[in-house]
Amino acid sequence: MNVNIRRRQCLAASAAMVGLGLAPRLVQSAQRRPVVIGLDAEFRDRTSTSDEAIRRGIEFAIADIQRDGGVLGGRPLQLLTLDNRSLPARGVDNVRRFVAMDEVVAYFCGKFSPVVLECLPIVHEFGLPLLDPWAAADRIVDNGYTPNYAFRLGLRDSWAMQVLIDELAGRGIRDIALFVPNSGWGRSNVTAAGNYLAGRPELRLSSIEWHNWGGETDLLDRYLSLLEKGAQGLVLVANEAEGAILVKNIASLPESRRIPVVSHWGVTGGRFAELCGGALQAIDFCVVQTFSFARQRNAEARRLAERSVAAYGVADPLDIPSALGIAQAYDLTRLLALAIDRAGVADRAAVREALEDLPPYEGVVRSYPRAFSRERHEAMAPEDLFLARFDASGRLLPIGSDA
Repeated sequence: MNVNIRRRQCLAASAAMVGLGLAPRLVQSAQRRPVVIGLDAEFRDRTSTSDEAIRRGIEFAIADIQRDGGVLGGRPLQLLTLDNRSLPARGVDNVRRFVAMDEVVAYFCGKFSPVVLECLPIVHEFGLPLLDPWAAADRIVDNGYTPNYAFRLGLRDSWAMQVLIDELAGRGIRDIALFVPNSGWGRSNVTAAGNYLAGRPELRLSSIEWHNWGGETDLLDRYLSLLEKGAQGLVLVANEAEGAILVKNIASLPESRRIPVVSHWGVTGGRFAELCGGALQAIDFCVVQTFSFARQRNAEARRLAERSVAAYGVADPLDIPSALGIAQAYDLTRLLALAIDRAGVADRAAVREALEDLPPYEGVVRSYPRAFSRERHEAMAPEDLFLARFDASGRLLPIGSDA
């Protein structure tokens, strides 16, 4: 069965959406019909900030694309958002809804890898391009599907594990522990860390401790367990809520029992510094990042910082939460628009092919000589990563920055 037939079947199955007000109110002009971009994210997650950042990044890019004449000779872009409530099953339902709307040319995911991983079969069954500005599990892109409909502009777990382990090793730490969620994202990082450590025989993975995604209230026993097994440094993989619990647990101990913590970027997708309070300054904590408004590489990045400051009502762009989500979603939307124009039609399969053959683009995150290719669906590279720390005001600053 071809993709278009499957899409029509899915449309018939979800026609009730229009009556419920879930479908976008689209302009019906034949010449100016909107090309719709979907966004499925965790909008009702009470501590998340990455969802809003991704949405704003897409909207900023859409505004700039409209200013420059839209796509396909003048058609506007329109954003349709759906809330997955951090639940994989809801994410799958939302992607099915996007599939059913012929106007939706592609969709963006949010930060939760477990949600995105569950959506991959639907994405590839119906041929809907998935644009990933945050979720880091390697398998989102290394998914085994041909053709591959997943494209990422962001971090991947294997890169994060290499940077974090190298940071501890560079401090002379040889016994390293992992603290990871009991989810597809956690397992992705365990695999990535194991693969990297296999080539570093001078280092030892002393222990792996698991935590639950949601519902945790105290992680002290698991932290003490990894200390008993000889850990001298900790690689943390967590979202903001569980990360803050662990930080408070560590800060409650005598200083001699507080080992350095190097963290994946999941904690920066929410109100982490606020949840930690003063405990964050009591421990040695740094986190991997890919973008900061402290490093505005060109005029477009400076303009994006100014617009973000105005949108969030803050005085300093470093006070903007999950800022990398804004920048990465912005660049990814601009690349999608280039692909639509290169395809010459708002057809999903044609846009997917065009994404693999884009012209050079000077983005706010980095320069993209060729963002993607048939063999490479990652727009970024390991050299784009850096480490950052939270200051006493909760601002996230690249290490070495004097901002």
